[in-house]
Amino acid sequence: MRPGAPGRRFAWRRRRPSGRIPDDAVVGLVAAHLAGRADALVVVIGASGTADRLRAAGPHWRVLHADAPPAERLVDLALAGRAEVIVDLSDGEQRLRRFHADFFHLAAGGAYVVPGAAGELGPSPGPLGAFLAECWAGDAEPLRAGKRSLTESRRIAVRMHVTGRAEAGALVLTHDLPDVLVKLDEPQGNAYVDRLGGPHRVLSVLAAETPPDARVITEGPEQREPAMDRPVAEAAIALRDYRDVVVDVEQTVMTDLVVLPDTFRHNQWPRLVTRRIADVAPRFGVPMTPVPADLPRLEGTYLHLDNEFRGHFGHLMTEVVSRMWSWPAALEIDPDVRVLVGAARKRPELAAWEYDFYEACGIPRDRVVRIDGQVRVERLLSGTPMFSNPSYVHPRIVETWDRIGDTLAARAAERDRPERIFVARRVAKRACTNADEVEALFVDHGFEVVYPEDHPLGEQVALFRAARVVAGYAGSGMFTTAFVPHPQRLVLLGSTAYTPRNEVLIAAVRRHRIDSVVSRADRTDVQSSFRVDLEREGPFLRSVLASL
Repeated sequence: MRPGAPGRRFAWRRRRPSGRIPDDAVVGLVAAHLAGRADALVVVIGASGTADRLRAAGPHWRVLHADAPPAERLVDLALAGRAEVIVDLSDGEQRLRRFHADFFHLAAGGAYVVPGAAGELGPSPGPLGAFLAECWAGDAEPLRAGKRSLTESRRIAVRMHVTGRAEAGALVLTHDLPDVLVKLDEPQGNAYVDRLGGPHRVLSVLAAETPPDARVITEGPEQREPAMDRPVAEAAIALRDYRDVVVDVEQTVMTDLVVLPDTFRHNQWPRLVTRRIADVAPRFGVPMTPVPADLPRLEGTYLHLDNEFRGHFGHLMTEVVSRMWSWPAALEIDPDVRVLVGAARKRPELAAWEYDFYEACGIPRDRVVRIDGQVRVERLLSGTPMFSNPSYVHPRIVETWDRIGDTLAARAAERDRPERIFVARRVAKRACTNADEVEALFVDHGFEVVYPEDHPLGEQVALFRAARVVAGYAGSGMFTTAFVPHPQRLVLLGSTAYTPRNEVLIAAVRRHRIDSVVSRADRTDVQSSFRVDLEREGPFLRSVLASL
């Protein structure tokens, strides 16, 4: 039942006092729910004495006392599997925090028992009861992935799938979602694989190194927020070997219990998000496409190089190239390894330039396998990205950038190329609405306007390497600066709404120097168009051009 819903209110004869109830009552509640089932997993979060009583009362149950901090507890409970009963011995404000952190470790139809918390469903609830009542009071709405806030997503999950009752002084909650998965970040994913003891393995770990200094950018006439030159995070890089895992399009890798860290582009964010998983709590989600029992199976070894926006040049340059270090390692493991990518929503087929790029990375066209939906893969190799906007870049990524850049540049014919180029863009997304005026100013200062997509990949790299100064609109057109091995002067034009810092991370490693001209955005979203106001931004822009 959903307390507080019309026609479903509980009839309260007498409100029980808040506080702990005796362990005998807890044991009775657990025994009643399990009804003699053997080998059921019972998790106790809190004092160990209750766990001891449950072990004594039900020697046929698997009783786990989970007392580690939340990040470690997530791994502990993911390893244990879905629980039939979770006993949460917290009180006060801890109850709501524990509910968000632990509730969905519960199997569908299981019982989440909070002793002494029956009053959470009464007229004077605590934080947990108030949250439940707020959720249950809303309108029906399905789960979905996308741009919903986490707060909205978990309220919908509770509203549509969680029910509760008061029993023997306890609050007893349950849910009906059969396929909730635990979302693991990189450290948790490695710990999970190591402790699982097979069949998956962490093959190698490249230790984190001192990150490069992001103070390579000057902005004017104002600075974007958060600051573009804030410190770069550290990241350890792992190569993992998975067996018999489910792989879906848009970079998704799952087992029957967890979403593996290789799924997430922003793998250091507190909230791990992907378009294929609908959030139900901070570290729990449900696949948007339920996983059937009879999935097609891919035999052999595959290297996972998919990304959530496959077919987009900018995402390939940042999210695929950042994992291309794993290809030579995969070849050593299995010379017959193939690369696995997924059909993209707007670009299901791989374009010729994508195959061309893979070949420059040493991957023959016939080694690239595209999937259209979920498959079960016999053996999947997957490496941590060395670059993840906006958080980190590992200094060793230059080895990959140099290898790919040298291969591509060698394809270009010998010719004279301009020392100053302006990288223009034709797409409407993030458009500069007075581009003609702006580009004319740069032409007056000796720049040649180029559209990279008009040239083969090798010529693009050669153009960037030959230029002493590269200017252009912030975004993927400027990412080829990663293939320039020597320090370079960069001039970026963008808006206050455009806050990714891919160019800054690239420049931090390559020691490029960025002057960023910041214009006011037409809207608040990251894809907003903008206009370069030559009165407002002009003095700063002209001072930059004069200094070149």
